Amino acid sequence: MRSKPKVAFITPGSFPIPCSRSSSVETVVEMQTNILQNDVDFMIFGKKAKGMASTEKQGNISFIRFPYQNWTRYLTKVITKLSKLNPDIIQIENRPKYIPIIRKKFQKVPIWLSLHSTMFISSPHIEKEKLISCLHQADKIIVNSHFLKNYLIVQTSCEANKVIVNYLGVDIRQFQSKWSIDQKSKIENFIKQLNLEGRKIILFVGRLRKIKGIHKILQAMPSIIQAVPDTILIIAGSAFYGSDRRTSYVDKLYGLAKDFPEHVKFMSFIPHAEIHVWFEAAEIVLVPSIGPEAFGLVNVEAMACGVPVIATNIGGMPEVIEHGRTGYLINTQNIEVELSNCVIQLLNNPKRIKRLGLNSIDRVKENFTWENSANRILQLYNQIVSEK
Repeated sequence: MRSKPKVAFITPGSFPIPCSRSSSVETVVEMQTNILQNDVDFMIFGKKAKGMASTEKQGNISFIRFPYQNWTRYLTKVITKLSKLNPDIIQIENRPKYIPIIRKKFQKVPIWLSLHSTMFISSPHIEKEKLISCLHQADKIIVNSHFLKNYLIVQTSCEANKVIVNYLGVDIRQFQSKWSIDQKSKIENFIKQLNLEGRKIILFVGRLRKIKGIHKILQAMPSIIQAVPDTILIIAGSAFYGSDRRTSYVDKLYGLAKDFPEHVKFMSFIPHAEIHVWFEAAEIVLVPSIGPEAFGLVNVEAMACGVPVIATNIGGMPEVIEHGRTGYLINTQNIEVELSNCVIQLLNNPKRIKRLGLNSIDRVKENFTWENSANRILQLYNQIVSEK
């Protein structure tokens, strides 16, 4: 009987795992490992938060945590512990600069990089020459979209055959169809709790950063309100994961919203375990990013709930959203006008909202479940073990 793959995940160390106040990187790791824990022996290295054990076993997953002062100290502690564990694969999450340090200590172990966005393959996080050197030392690079794969190849001349596309997923047990009879009363009660009966909710979920384009929604709101006066925009997020600390950009957003306070509601950070109820309550979800989103987990989470998504036609989002069938893709050069037009058309056509929403559910079930995503990774893990 073939032994199970033994895989060590090195998370960035920025956030604890598992934890409700972490980034999408930790969410992806948690979801994939939970599904595969009977098929793979996982060791997950991460940040130790107050009240967390340094080592912990949850099911077949071992968590090993260290206090995080800076990334070099963190990696030193990871390496010391990892050298005693003899992994089949070391998978580094979203930090290419970790690769050379790990490679120096583990020259015969396959080292994979799981890349989630363009942020940490760009300046000021890493210079191009350093990035090229780091990627050269990785045995495989897992990316979440063809956009990100092509971006890597163009920017770094990375070997195409070692870059593997594995779409992310959504937990369809948590993110359920808003159109089911079971969900209807729950949604009505939630909207009543918010005191938003009779309002048409359009929703943004994500970090409040300029690249996310939230200001574009607010600039489009006057025309939306004029056409559909019962519209309310809910902005669910904060500038930093798990923190409501204000930035100059957040102050700008509040400034833009002050002219129509009855039509905008800021909800700050919402833990991932609770976000599905907000999607279910929404008529439309907006993702107007002005910079490239490699994938956009928000897209598939909203779609799983049966909510149409209006997003910009950049990055990996056209790989997720089918224009005119599950939502709309808009041009980055004309966001305010195209966004307002799409929102108004949909809010005035509830049947179309439902049709796009049901199409979205079908698309998610066919292409974007965590089971599909995890099983694709499992095939790669098993291949490594069989070759040993």
